[in-house]
Amino acid sequence: MHSSIENALEKLSGITPAGTDGFYYQGQELANKKCTEVAAFKGIDTLHKLYAVLRQTWKSDTAYRSCQTEWIPTDPSYGQCAITAMLVYDMFGGSIHRIRVNGGGTHYFNKIDGHYVDLTREQFDLYDIPITYEPNELINREYCGKNPDTKSRYHQLQRNIISYLKNAPDSCQTDSHS
Repeated sequence: MHSSIENALEKLSGITPAGTDGFYYQGQELANKKCTEVAAFKGIDTLHKLYAVLRQTWKSDTAYRSCQTEWIPTDPSYGQCAITAMLVYDMFGGSIHRIRVNGGGTHYFNKIDGHYVDLTREQFDLYDIPITYEPNELINREYCGKNPDTKSRYHQLQRNIISYLKNAPDSCQTDSHS
């Protein structure tokens, strides 16, 4: 029987990376970067394992409020940038950054060991929207979690991950709407 993490990695291997560089996410060269393991996230000890599990646990109710009605399972990173950047920061350290994207929105990502890491880049890759990581604004971790909605979505993502890891590998396939 596969563990939930092995199941997530297997599902990921069946997906063609959307990036023109052949990567699933920005910073994939740090895929095997180790983190301080979180007890509730047992087995997620690398950036790539975190990404594989996130693809299974990002849901419409964890997406940015204005993105929730357009969220679809084939583009799971859509609207997930701030909470994902917070989680990556909490597990791997580094820093959180923000840029403005075409259309006036903002996008959050991380910098770890001198490399930009953006686990939600796919939401732009799928639609050929170019992302330029510089110039950017360094964002304080507390600022990201200050908004009550963002904080709530962050905690929901944590619960989704815990549930996915505790239950059968296919336990997180249903999508709940807020």
